Amino acid sequence: CDFIPHLLPETAVAFPVETTLDILRRRYGNSLDLAISERATHPETPIESLPEFLHSPVKSVPDGRWLKRVKMVGINVRTIANFWNIVAYTFTLPPQQSSIHLLPIWEPGVVGSLYGMSSWQINREFFCEKLAEQLPHLNTVERQLRAVINILHLTGRTVGMDVIPHTDRFSEMGLAFPEHFEWLRRKGLHIVDHRANLHEMVQQQIFYFLQKNGAAGADLQLPGSAAHFFSATHPESSRLKLLFGQPDEPEQRKQRRIALIKHLHTAGYEPVPATMGPPYRGLLVDESPAARKIDENGLEWRDFRIAKPEDFSRVFGPLARYKLFESIDDNRDWQIDFSHPRPAVWQYVCEHYADVQRRFGFDFMRGDMAHV
Repeated sequence: CDFIPHLLPETAVAFPVETTLDILRRRYGNSLDLAISERATHPETPIESLPEFLHSPVKSVPDGRWLKRVKMVGINVRTIANFWNIVAYTFTLPPQQSSIHLLPIWEPGVVGSLYGMSSWQINREFFCEKLAEQLPHLNTVERQLRAVINILHLTGRTVGMDVIPHTDRFSEMGLAFPEHFEWLRRKGLHIVDHRANLHEMVQQQIFYFLQKNGAAGADLQLPGSAAHFFSATHPESSRLKLLFGQPDEPEQRKQRRIALIKHLHTAGYEPVPATMGPPYRGLLVDESPAARKIDENGLEWRDFRIAKPEDFSRVFGPLARYKLFESIDDNRDWQIDFSHPRPAVWQYVCEHYADVQRRFGFDFMRGDMAHV
């Protein structure tokens, strides 16, 4: 165990990188060097190909009942600055606290909320420059996350991630896959359209944006039609590059996303915002003066409210839910048909979270279900 009695968290996370490495190396020796090696920290290196001591501590456990008994610590990485500081923070934890749950680790959206994912890219604000200086091969936030999880496994701890059924309201996911979300069209203080297949109109608008502004990269060629661009045979990686640019160019991706948001805003299209509390469904534009917002790009937005609210009804304007089920009667009364799930959406969400688990070695997931 690496527990250091009486060590305060604020002291631990201020440790220089070399101090943290020295503490670990004295305890784990060559095993630490393997855990942070270039091969072991590459996200595409299969966990199963690494030494046994870097595997999940619960890999042979047949179900999740152990989660009912384990003593778990939740960590908002933003409060300790970066992924690397998780390791130093665990020096303050006694061995009984053997599980770590990480709050969302992806790029946040317009309001900066970790629960409003703007993309599937790992949040670059959690990158540790000092660690990269000490270990130059840990030169991406992805490699640093993999290194941290390797170390936590080495110390016998399990690590979990959040699984979120919603994104930032105008996320890369929502703009690349409008068909996986609900949409509405607003004119002033009125929702003028919220039919079930409104995403088809949004797809046309997005393709028109591409025709008007060109692809995000000069060497990229647009498909011949919106139907081709949004077809199941057109891979996500190509959609994202055409719309936003390369994954390692976050500022370009952000500016392209803002430009596309402006285009859709002019036409009146918005993703339906997420809600919490019964009855969950049935939206109206909030007409109160306080509900009118002008964002930093000069765009006017309106908050929404539940048409027939109950005590805990709430609308989360910055978030949009995945459309996991079909609607009843073309969404005329905002009713969901729970007998008809939408397989393509379920597959999209499940495959992405499974890929995160595979690349980084997470041991369990926590579902953020309040807004479903």
